[in-house]
Order: sequence, then structure tokens, then C-alpha cells
Amino acid sequence: QGDQPMEDIEGMEEVFATLSAMKTEVELMRRPLGTFESPARTCKELMMVQTNNKDGDYWIDPNQGCHRDSVKVYCNFTADGETCLYPDKRIEMVKLAAWNKETPGSWYSQFRKGKQFSYVDSDGNPVDVVQMTFLKLLSATAKQDFTYTCQNSAGWFDKASDSYQHALRFRGSNDEELTQAKSPFISVVYDGCQSRKGQERTVLEIDSPSAEILPIMDIAASDFGNSNQKFGFQVGRVCFNG
Repeated sequence: QGDQPMEDIEGMEEVFATLSAMKTEVELMRRPLGTFESPARTCKELMMVQTNNKDGDYWIDPNQGCHRDSVKVYCNFTADGETCLYPDKRIEMVKLAAWNKETPGSWYSQFRKGKQFSYVDSDGNPVDVVQMTFLKLLSATAKQDFTYTCQNSAGWFDKASDSYQHALRFRGSNDEELTQAKSPFISVVYDGCQSRKGQERTVLEIDSPSAEILPIMDIAASDFGNSNQKFGFQVGRVCFNG
């Protein structure tokens, strides 16, 4: 019986240690650090609890399960806490080509060497579908840039015909088709391809009022197939907010 108090003390120490660990865990959930062990749900949430963080790579866990499936993303605190993901390296930049065997107006994913777009985290790892879905649910808006590189080819406005007959079409991640006529949230940053002369580029920004539309998964170009016409493109990172 003389040993009983010592056992009680050891038992209490174990209880206190467990409570302390739980308290630390709860505190990290309330005030996440943006590390692998202490991820926030989004960059916006991280910005609200860690007000002095600089733009850069941080860990998030939108579905708030075990932190082992956390995703390293780029947090743009300068832009009010945007959570940004990157296009897969294989489709991030597609070089200028004539695409002679392809049909103008068809989706890039249907090209012989084409594919649907996919997205990765800051380390180049594929982003889990569940995490992407939760990130969209936690976000109100999303935006993404797209650059069309051209040789004698229009990608948005066609100056010669004074029309948008050759404007690119995009397919969103919810399968919605985005076009110049139907999607007023697509704006022109720079449109050097409109003259259809020489090598130039056209830069578009898709500033979607709904997070579920982005990222873009496919594009369709129509102004190619004639001699000396080429096009390529560069897919920008997608950023969620709200």
C-alpha cells in the first residue's frame, strides 16, 4: 500500500501530459502556424491569425483531417490572403507549333500530344481531389492568368475582321465552357496577337466570381492551320480567395 501514492502521482502526471498535449493541439488548430504539423485551412485563415507572415510557401489542410495530407501552397498575403496552386510542369508552357494535323477549334486535350490540364502544389506533387474540393468550398472567388503565344494568329480580338471570331475558349473545372461572349469576367491584360502579324502574345486574366469554375482544364484555339501560323501557351497559377 505504501507504493499507492507514487502510482497515483505517476498516473496524474500522465493525465496532465495528455491534457497538455491536447491543449497544444487545440491551440495550433485555433492559431495555425502554416507548417506541416500546424497547417491552416487556407492562406486567408493563416493571414488572419498570423498577421506578420510574408508572401511565400506555407502548408494548408482544407479538409482538416490528419495533417499528413496537408498541401504546400503559395500564400499571397499581399493580395488579401490568396491560396495559389501551380499548373503541372508538362502543361505549364507549351511551345509555339503549327499543329498541322490538328483541327482548329478542337480542345487541346484532343490533340495527339495534348492533354487535360492538371495542378500541383509548391513541391510539384499532384493536389488531391478532396483537398481541391474543400479549398473551393472554403473560397468565394478564384483567378488565373493565361498567355497565348502566337505567330500570325489571333487569340482574342481579331483586328482585321474587327471581331472576336478567333477568341479562345476555355473549359473550367466544373465543365463550364468559358467564352468571350458568355464570360464577362475574362479581361485582357495585353493583346499583341490581334494584328495576326509576326510573333506576339495575348495575356488574359480570368477573375471568376465563383471558385468552382477554376482552374481551367482545357483550351480551344481556332486561328491556326494556314501556312506560317503557329501558337503555344502558358498556363498561370490559380489563386483562390474569400
